[in-house]
Amino acid sequence: MALYEYETLDVFTDRKFAGNQLAVIMDARGLSSEDMLTITREFNYSETTFILPPENPGNDARVRIFTPGYEMPFAGHPTVGTAIAMARARKLSGELKLELNTGVFPVKVDLDRAAPYAEFQNPNLPAQTGEAPDAALIEAALSLPEGAVDTGDHRPRVVGAGANFIYARTGLENVRRAKINTAGFDAIGLEQTIGVLVYAEGGEAKDATYHVRMFAPNAGIAEDPATGGAAAALPGQIALSQRLADGAHRWVIEQGFELGRPSRIHASVETAAGAVKSVRIGGDAVRVMSGQLDF
Repeated sequence: MALYEYETLDVFTDRKFAGNQLAVIMDARGLSSEDMLTITREFNYSETTFILPPENPGNDARVRIFTPGYEMPFAGHPTVGTAIAMARARKLSGELKLELNTGVFPVKVDLDRAAPYAEFQNPNLPAQTGEAPDAALIEAALSLPEGAVDTGDHRPRVVGAGANFIYARTGLENVRRAKINTAGFDAIGLEQTIGVLVYAEGGEAKDATYHVRMFAPNAGIAEDPATGGAAAALPGQIALSQRLADGAHRWVIEQGFELGRPSRIHASVETAAGAVKSVRIGGDAVRVMSGQLDF
């Protein structure tokens, strides 16, 4: 029996009991992949992360990310929350370099704010990685009426920036009313994607650029309160759907309101010649619990 220190955080929020829950195992040496999946299922959050020594000594840590269903290639709220937990525990400041399964992610951490804030640079630029299911199948999977999903310029696509998602645009009220239809999700298949992100312009907050929801039943996540990995690829979907002016774009992507866990994801996007050249994802995170896990 060994003891493993852990910390839990609520991410993409500046207050407890909102945002997306995360458990961080602060030193995961000695745990197998199967152990990590078992521990993740015990916490039963959207994701749990496991901090390991870096493979390259020039980096700060190797981080593995699990959902209750499987190991993730990359995910956003675990990257933000883990960087903040590490920086606080190790008394670090400035930029950390985290080794994830899809590359080395530089993460700037600011612990001097009222709520700690972290922003990562995604080394994977968003790109279309496949064809989406027919809009009618997506509508059925989300219990939406016929014709609800945009099939014009914003037609559904599979887009990824380290992790693949199906993107579907609809009206704000349809985003709010979406509900999983299990048989419908079985019909669309999610073998090469994490889940379906449905989005609309605007939202609850006056400064919201997009209001989104993300459903990933195959990952063991019926609905995610905040999905930084999907936010990191959303600029790819938008750039394929409409002309983005060259230069800097600052978006607020809100999520989790329908779950009672409101979240705010900050996306900084650089574009040139209509293409996305850089994506940074940031947000607050607050500590909720800490303790020891007997395993």
